[in-house]
Amino acid sequence: MRNKYSDFIDQTFKLNPVLIVGSGISAGAGISGMGKLATYLSENVATNKLNAHERLIWDEIKSKLTNGMGLEEVLQNSGEAVSNTLLQEIIQHSWRCISTDEQKLLLEISTNVDPTGFVRYFSKFITSSTKIIHIVTTNYDHLIEWSASKAGWKIWDGFNEGSIGSPLSVSKLNEQMNRTIRIGNGKNLNNITHPHLRIYKPHGSLSWFKIPNGDVIKVPGVGTHLVPFLEQVRLTPTIVTPGTRKYLETHMEPYYTVLSEMKQVLTGCNALLFLGFGFNDLHIQGSFEPLLRNESIPKIILAMELSSTAKALIEAKIIKNFVTVQKKGDYSEIISDKFESFILQESNHWTFTELLNQAWGAESYAATPRSF
Repeated sequence: MRNKYSDFIDQTFKLNPVLIVGSGISAGAGISGMGKLATYLSENVATNKLNAHERLIWDEIKSKLTNGMGLEEVLQNSGEAVSNTLLQEIIQHSWRCISTDEQKLLLEISTNVDPTGFVRYFSKFITSSTKIIHIVTTNYDHLIEWSASKAGWKIWDGFNEGSIGSPLSVSKLNEQMNRTIRIGNGKNLNNITHPHLRIYKPHGSLSWFKIPNGDVIKVPGVGTHLVPFLEQVRLTPTIVTPGTRKYLETHMEPYYTVLSEMKQVLTGCNALLFLGFGFNDLHIQGSFEPLLRNESIPKIILAMELSSTAKALIEAKIIKNFVTVQKKGDYSEIISDKFESFILQESNHWTFTELLNQAWGAESYAATPRSF
């Protein structure tokens, strides 16, 4: 069984899979997941900007969060009862919480720590024939982008790179990333593509802000120390919180363009790699659900524990041609429809770092393996 498992992983990696990355991988690196974020919101959302009805709604939400209900479920259940003022307060504090968490990780990545495994992933491909890596993530943080940058990749997330980024269309991106050179006697032409990451963030990013005229720009490096100035200059974080109004927000720019391009990439993909993704976001999942049933597309699913939704999809045989790895006590459980399931008596095999070791051999790169 181990050989069949290893062969499946090897063959899937050779197909340059589209990666679908959820909160699990960021949580494993130290970013607050839904549970910690809910606690942070319960302790920090200010009520002095809310009217009496909004405070009542927030008290109900806070009570549910305190009793262990997930943030997404709470907000979905609250529906239109959550006013725009209360929603903006939740967005502001979600931004503060995750931004605080990610800042120290930038220093780790810059000093050769690989908290997620992505630095190794991008470093492996920088000298290969693979020139474009596609990643879809619901995460707001920049761990993937920083890892790509550390490995020498250019990055497109819907915006220009630089200190202040404006929206950049895919057609313009293609012009920037492709160039033609003359070889030999100058009569022969060769097309060269700069290695670059195309990361699709349908829920937004910590570096995306709405300016007073309503446009959205990218301003990397805005840390929590600048929070007092954001309101003064009327810069508003544009992350989309789970649950309430998510679908409405993602029909606006830049989300619409990102979603459209993401759907095209998924339609043409050869393989899928899911990392810490719970299969609970129906808005995003609708873009790739037909691929789950497609037996010609191999899929790898890594999780500390498969979500109930993922388990239901597997049990209903909706996911075909797959291998999933999850934590099982001190070991890892390998589940597949291609061979009989088995327990692999190795620790942390369900992490991205260990999956890369499985595919490419043990790596001596300074790393801090984390669980997700």
